[in-house]
Amino acid sequence: MRKMINKYFKSESGSIATSIAILAVPLMCFAGVAIDYASLNNARSNLQEAADAAALASAKELGLVSTKDETVKQVASEYVFTNLQNSLSENKTLSSTEIETVISPSRKDVTVNIAYTWTPMLIQHIDSSALPIKVSSTASLAGEQSVCVIALDSSDTGAINMGQDADLTANNCAIFSNSTSPKGISIFRQSNISGSQIMSAGGYIGPEKSFDPMPITDAPAIDDPLKDRAPPPVGNCIDQSHHNSKTFTLSPGTYCGGLSLNGKVNVTFEPGIYVIKDGSFDVVGSASVFGEDVSFYFTGNNAKFDFSVPSIVNLSARKTGPLAGILFFQDRASQYQDFTIRSKNAEKIEGAIYLPNGRLYVDKESRVGQQSSWTAIIAKRIETGQGPDIQINSDYANSTIPVPEGIAGGSSIRLKQ
Repeated sequence: MRKMINKYFKSESGSIATSIAILAVPLMCFAGVAIDYASLNNARSNLQEAADAAALASAKELGLVSTKDETVKQVASEYVFTNLQNSLSENKTLSSTEIETVISPSRKDVTVNIAYTWTPMLIQHIDSSALPIKVSSTASLAGEQSVCVIALDSSDTGAINMGQDADLTANNCAIFSNSTSPKGISIFRQSNISGSQIMSAGGYIGPEKSFDPMPITDAPAIDDPLKDRAPPPVGNCIDQSHHNSKTFTLSPGTYCGGLSLNGKVNVTFEPGIYVIKDGSFDVVGSASVFGEDVSFYFTGNNAKFDFSVPSIVNLSARKTGPLAGILFFQDRASQYQDFTIRSKNAEKIEGAIYLPNGRLYVDKESRVGQQSSWTAIIAKRIETGQGPDIQINSDYANSTIPVPEGIAGGSSIRLKQ
């Protein structure tokens, strides 16, 4: 009897083992498909987020004045790879991802298509859309974005160079460095630079926390938006012998040998164009200068400006005429010059600072632009010393100063459903 029972259990055990072996294959298939579906859904979600972010960013870039198609496509790729590097499990993320950026003929829509090739276990035999995984996102643009800071130098290190404890804030407008240097934008510790976009034709150096947002690198250079603006005529030298009182008014004209305002003088500039020829426009000591509807043109040897620490500078650009919207304009034929602001009260400098062959150097604990509706800086180099606070506003609607073409914009961007 015992032998019969043992034989029975051995027989049943073999049957169960065989049944389990037979069932194991479909069970493993089901498990593999389930794992594949989970991986597919996770990857597709990550890819869609990356496509949405890339579409919004590239459409925003499309809205920049004078932007180029290759810049838009570069921005899309940067955003896709940045979003995917840490979200997809495979190490071959970059090599296995194809990105297509399509700009509509109207240049109002940008579509980002992503195809990601992965290695599923079984699902590709059931769902043909699983390999590769494809997603698409389209963003629409209304209007153009503003560009308010451009460093024109094409090759030097630190075309935009921020010293320690310095801040450059571009409110609702973009910052560009045309330098192809790997350190085209250089930020030292405890300094900050922010704008709607930060672009470098080369690279950047500095702590990541110093940038908001992170710069897009290897971007095509942006054109000088004021390159076609004609300079004003240079007339006969004006008599400066009467500038001896503490409070006086100056008239438009050509100031040969520069213009130096010293001590505690309080000077008002009448509306018009002031040509600073063969010398420096210096505001020294606690001198104060005020002027509405004025522009300054710098030409000849040593033509530049230098505003001292205790000085007060309150100036706004011409509203009409050849220099409308430009507050400071350097002669393009001039030798390289330093234009220096050290004033702790230069909060009203409204208009464009155009120094195509000059360095704008802002030093000490200067405060620049805070009370201006808008300011734009277009210079060969833009550099700070220690401690200044530069605020570039773009509130064009609340200003009576016309904004030169190629600077102002104003865009809204949304994803298409």
